[in-house]
Amino acid sequence: GARAHGAGRAAARYLWSAGRLDPGRVDLLKVLDADDLILSSGHWPASLGALDPAAGRYREPPGDRPLLVREPTPRGAAPSLQRWASGRWGGAAITAVVGRFLDTGALEEMRARLAVDLLALCTGPDSCLVTARSGLQVPEGRLLDGTHLFALRVLEVGSGDPAPTLVVGLDRGPIEQIRSGIRRRAVGIGAVIALLALGIGLLLSRGIVRPVEALATASGRLAGGDLEARTDGTGSRITEVEELVDAFNGMAGDIQRSQVRLVQAERVAAWREIARGLAHELKNPLTPILGAMDVIRKARRLDRPDFDDILAEQAGAVVDEVMRLKKLSDSFAEFARLPAPVPEPLDLAQLVDGAVALYTGGDEAVQVERCYAPALPTVLADRSQVQTVVTNLVKNAVEAMDHEGTLTLGLEATDGAVELRVEDTGPGIPPEVREKLFTPYFTTKGSRGTGLGLAMTHRIVLEHGGSIEVDDAPGGGAAFVIRLPVSGPEG
Repeated sequence: GARAHGAGRAAARYLWSAGRLDPGRVDLLKVLDADDLILSSGHWPASLGALDPAAGRYREPPGDRPLLVREPTPRGAAPSLQRWASGRWGGAAITAVVGRFLDTGALEEMRARLAVDLLALCTGPDSCLVTARSGLQVPEGRLLDGTHLFALRVLEVGSGDPAPTLVVGLDRGPIEQIRSGIRRRAVGIGAVIALLALGIGLLLSRGIVRPVEALATASGRLAGGDLEARTDGTGSRITEVEELVDAFNGMAGDIQRSQVRLVQAERVAAWREIARGLAHELKNPLTPILGAMDVIRKARRLDRPDFDDILAEQAGAVVDEVMRLKKLSDSFAEFARLPAPVPEPLDLAQLVDGAVALYTGGDEAVQVERCYAPALPTVLADRSQVQTVVTNLVKNAVEAMDHEGTLTLGLEATDGAVELRVEDTGPGIPPEVREKLFTPYFTTKGSRGTGLGLAMTHRIVLEHGGSIEVDDAPGGGAAFVIRLPVSGPEG
């Protein structure tokens, strides 16, 4: 242990690191002290006592996956995948770094282990170290721009602009060969069928031609959407033709029945979605109503001198939510879908403040910061639906922070629209989750969520001609940015 943080001779520290290298798995192992000096290095003993040029990187949190770092070697800097950890050993602060150099041999070994056709390390659009399975043509030029030879997937393995990436590729050659074979066979089969049809037309009597013509006509009607299309074969007495006509009529009947079942299934699915959306919309206002009641009871119990003001504010909020519930219920009952927008001039700042009062009125652990631009224009939009959007975002932000943190709200006018930004100091949203956020029934809340809140928010914003984006907040949490046109929804 003493060798690891600088005690003992340089040779002993080198032997300590070199003895722990595992060729093919761990190619570099070094230990830095609190001043970023190299105490021990298994791959470059001459660097002991020198200042590590990558020390600034090691002060950052290591993350959950290796990062690409250019590591100095006796022959110059070389790319490597590294992980590191900091701690104390024998009373001294140290940082231990392990990794593996990424040369052509290492990439080829990784490619073989992953059983892929191509593996490349790219540090820029036109700077890639490429390995490929023997016998394959390696693409030239800008690999990250894509190539028809390979199906590519790009994985970031570091930070920077541009970020270093690993490119994994699968050979498209066999797929193209299969496609070409299918096309050739299809052309051949089509030619054979055409010749057979011509021969049958020349050799057989009109007793076959007429039923075939009637069958072709019925097929055209069926393809055009006429599910009632049938044919009687025009009185043909040829067994094969009768069987063909019967098969066609049976197929047309099956298609008609399948279409009926499909329509029924779509209606059931649509009503299920409507029911879930209604349940979600009816449940949302209940939480702020209960919260408002708690605020009123608490103020009464504490005999607050401003009880009348608190009562008026919270009662007004409850009345607003109850009226919104009534409006939603009436609309769902009448149209069985989300109400069509009924635009009216709205003051977004007032709507946002109302939502914040509902969800943070009695929560002193949530700090609210407002960044409203002066003289904001009014927005022509449906009050109830926009209120649903704002309350969904504020509610999600407060819950993401577990009711403790800073909620930042921003409003500004930009390019004929008003932009609302809702930021929290919660854990943030992973990139793989962002792609699914607005998908119906996708939720990260387990049994506490329905997966419809953000989906409905997304739909409402789009129906108003606006846009919604997910971003990272400066404090490490999540940020939702909504833009609503001042002129209101089109049509």
